[in-house]
Amino acid sequence: MKKIIILIILATTVNFLFSYSIMNRFEGNFVENLDARSIAMGSATICGETNLFQSLINPANLVNVKSKFGFQTSGNFLVNTDNRALPMYNSFDGFSGEATYVSNVNLYDGYAFGAYYREKFISAAIVYHPFVSFESNYFEQVRNNANSNNNNYPPILAKNYLNGTGGIDALSFIVAGKMSIATLGCKLSKLSGNSHLERKIIWDDWAINEISDLQNDINYSDRNFEAFSTQFGANFQISERMMFGLSFTPKIEFDVSGFVMDTLGVDSMVFVYTKYDSLANPTDSLTFGDYTIPQKFRFGLNYQPRNIMRTNFNLDVEFVKWSDVCSLYEDATNFYLGVEHKLTNSIPFRFGFNYRTDYILSNHDGFTFADKVTLPTFSVGTGFEILDKFTFDFGLELTNRQYETLDLFMDSHYDYEELWANPQYLNFADRDWSNPDLVKETFLNLQTSISYKW
Repeated sequence: MKKIIILIILATTVNFLFSYSIMNRFEGNFVENLDARSIAMGSATICGETNLFQSLINPANLVNVKSKFGFQTSGNFLVNTDNRALPMYNSFDGFSGEATYVSNVNLYDGYAFGAYYREKFISAAIVYHPFVSFESNYFEQVRNNANSNNNNYPPILAKNYLNGTGGIDALSFIVAGKMSIATLGCKLSKLSGNSHLERKIIWDDWAINEISDLQNDINYSDRNFEAFSTQFGANFQISERMMFGLSFTPKIEFDVSGFVMDTLGVDSMVFVYTKYDSLANPTDSLTFGDYTIPQKFRFGLNYQPRNIMRTNFNLDVEFVKWSDVCSLYEDATNFYLGVEHKLTNSIPFRFGFNYRTDYILSNHDGFTFADKVTLPTFSVGTGFEILDKFTFDFGLELTNRQYETLDLFMDSHYDYEELWANPQYLNFADRDWSNPDLVKETFLNLQTSISYKW
């Protein structure tokens, strides 16, 4: 019904900070990798790496930096394309394809910086970087079905908004040391930030002229987050050409506080990182909920064959204990693979692949659903040095994901006969899971890094 009677126009927006899709507006987006070299190599960066930001994945990598002092900064530019489609059927009830009725395109950027100092077999660093982003922006216009056959735009009934701002930033202190064939590292991070989420249905003047007592529907939440996190890592030089590494990140539980203004029903505010019991009921207040990042254990190999031109093969495997967060989730295994090959004039060619698992929560009629979503990612990149002091790296990622969901704004909000030209032919019943939207998303992520060594 929405495909026929509602014309949805999505505005292209420009925001500042990392973000993925509108479906991540409640839980935010975890910013895992900030180094362009390792992103180009499929984020397989658990061992043998020499850049400062690669020690955010495994603190033991900090010992491998090649100079006494240095710093690194990075910039990230991400384009997210979100296409929503409805299944189409012919007169014989045969599936005839998908009809895209929303195309949402957003551009985001973000930055990080840090510095390190190395003294013989001990290194230390400080890094300020984004950890989670709540940035999101969605806008649609709801129009009625009048005048559309006369080359005119139907009048606007309402403007719908889903907006999010804020994020959680990390100030990380890293220490690493080398002992014989082993290197050990530890990272301590102070995590703090906030989020402001809005959900609004604003009636247009045309609709208010038809029904004078229409009330705008507005709800928002302001949340504050505080936590400390630790991470431990190690590298082992197995042979001249092979290294083994591992890292362990314990579960992170945030202190959450804030305020909610609610007219649409706070039950709709479900969080991927909120604890649920065996009956899918939140174990704490629905107003804010717990906020928990699951425990992670990661290990991998670095291998350098006997090539004339230097080549690196990296392979990582990561176990994520999603059951720490929610009983609806299953623990997952992520895979990362990367290759770097030096070409003529020592210009590197890098490419990689990773396969990760995420979850999306939705709430309908008091029931909470958890959908596992896979994110296959392909990446390429290169880099170069200037004056033997500066290193510029570039990485490009392409990620796709697909999942089903319901309307972001249900049809029952617009169930007023006075607003429609032919209300007798319309059905304002909210769609359920018998006819969900199919969402296809594409993420194009350009990561740049600049390193200086002295």
